[in-house]
Amino acid sequence: MKKYCTFLFILCWLLPVKSFGQQEDITGMWYGQITIIDTQTVHLPYEIAVSEEKRKLFGYSRIVFHANGKDEAGIQNISIKRNGYKIIMEDEDFITHNFSINPSRRVKKTLIVVLATTDTEMTLEGTWSTNRTLYNRAYKGIVLLKRKKDFKKLELFKSLDTLNLVSRLSFMDRPETVAVVAVAAPVEKKPEPVPVVPVPVPDPELIVPSIEKAPPGLMAVTKKTQPTTGKISPLSLSRQKELQMDAFAMSNMKPVVKPEPITPKPEPVVIIAAVPKPEKKTLPPPKPEPEKRPMVVAVQSKQEKKTPPPPPLGPEKKPVVVAVQPPPKPAPPLVTVMAPSIVHGAAEIEKRVTKSDQSFYFESDSLLLTLYDNGEVDGDTVTVLMNGNVIFSKVGLTTQANSKTIYITPNMDSVNLVMYAENLGSIPPNTGLLIVNDGEKRYYVRFSADLQTNAAIVLRRRKKT
Repeated sequence: MKKYCTFLFILCWLLPVKSFGQQEDITGMWYGQITIIDTQTVHLPYEIAVSEEKRKLFGYSRIVFHANGKDEAGIQNISIKRNGYKIIMEDEDFITHNFSINPSRRVKKTLIVVLATTDTEMTLEGTWSTNRTLYNRAYKGIVLLKRKKDFKKLELFKSLDTLNLVSRLSFMDRPETVAVVAVAAPVEKKPEPVPVVPVPVPDPELIVPSIEKAPPGLMAVTKKTQPTTGKISPLSLSRQKELQMDAFAMSNMKPVVKPEPITPKPEPVVIIAAVPKPEKKTLPPPKPEPEKRPMVVAVQSKQEKKTPPPPPLGPEKKPVVVAVQPPPKPAPPLVTVMAPSIVHGAAEIEKRVTKSDQSFYFESDSLLLTLYDNGEVDGDTVTVLMNGNVIFSKVGLTTQANSKTIYITPNMDSVNLVMYAENLGSIPPNTGLLIVNDGEKRYYVRFSADLQTNAAIVLRRRKKT
C-alpha cells in the first residue's frame, strides 16, 4: 500500500513538469489584423515577430494607420510572457515610425491571445486593449494572427533587415515551413505470449470478488491488456475557440443604427372634382290677369295666354382638374457663417501663409466635423474657416469633442477648410486633430499651425459614374 501511495505522489508531482515541457513553440513571424470595436469597426494591418533568447520570449510589432491619404507605419519592441494557456504581449517603445504626429508614450497596447493549431496552420486569437490616460480614452477590440510560412516576404521582416535586427531572430536558421501538430494513429502491437503465473494471494485490505473454482490441473492466467488510444481532433478545439471569440466580439460591439430608408418622392396626385349638373327647373305659369269687361254690350270670350317656354339652359360645365402638389421638401438647416474679424477670429489670415498638403474625396451631402487636441492639452485655440467663412470661432482644443455638421450644396464641387491658430498654447506649435465623418467613412486629419502659417485641407466631391 505504501508503494502505491508513493507512486501516486510522484505521478502528481511530475504532471505539471510534463505539461510545461509540452508548450508549443510560438517563435516566428505572424501576420493578420487588429479590429477596433467602437462607434465604427476599423481593421488595421498588424504583424509581429516572436523570438527567444535565454529561454525568454521577446519580439517586434508593426502596425499601419491610414491617415492624410497615405499609409503610416510604426515598428515597436514588445514584451511577451505566458500565463497558463494565455500569451500576453505588451507594447514598449517605438523603434521607428513615419507618423505625422508623434504618438504618446503613456499609451500602451496589451494583447491577450490563445494559440490554436490545425492540420494546416497555427493562429493566435484573442483581445487587445489600451490604457486610459488623462488625455486619451481607452480602446479595445479583437486580434487574429496567423504564422507565416515564407516570412521573408513580410514588411516587418524587411524593416527589421533594414534596421539590422534580423540577427536577433532565433528562428532564422529554421526552414520556412509551417509547424503542424499532428496526432499519430495508434500503432497496433502484436499480442505477446500470455505467461502462466500462479494466482497471487490477495492482501487483507483489498476486496477480491468471488470467482468460480477452476478445474483441477489448470493454472490461473492473467492477460495483459493494452491501453486504449484515440485520436484528438484539433479542429473541434479550434472551432470551440472561434465560437468563444465570436461571442466575445458580439458582446463588445455596439448596435449599428441603420439609416432610415429614403422613400421615393410621390408624384402629384390629380383629383378630378366633378361639378354636378344643375337640375332643370320648370318655371311656374304666370297668373292670369283679371278679366276685363269691355264697355260694349257684346260679351267677348276670355283670351287664353300661352305659357312662355322655359329659358334655355346654359352650356354644361366641364369637370375642373385640381392638381394637389406634395408638401415641399424641408431645406437643410443653414450653418451660420461669419467673415473673419477680431471678434469672430482669424483676423490676420491674409498675412499668414496657408499650406494645403492634405486632400481626400467625399460622397455625402453633409459632413460631420469634430475637433480635438492632438496630444497634451496645453491651451491651444483655433478658428476654422470653410471657403473663407468662419464655422468654428476661437474654439479651445481639449479632450472633449467640438462637433458641427456642414451641408454641401449640389453645385459645390470642393470645400476648403483652413485651421487658423489663435495662439500657440504652452507647448508650440498649435496642434489638433480634425475627424471628418462622411457617412460610414471616417478620416483623421492631424494639423499643425503657428502664428506665420495656416493648415488647410481640401475636400473634393467624388463624381458618381
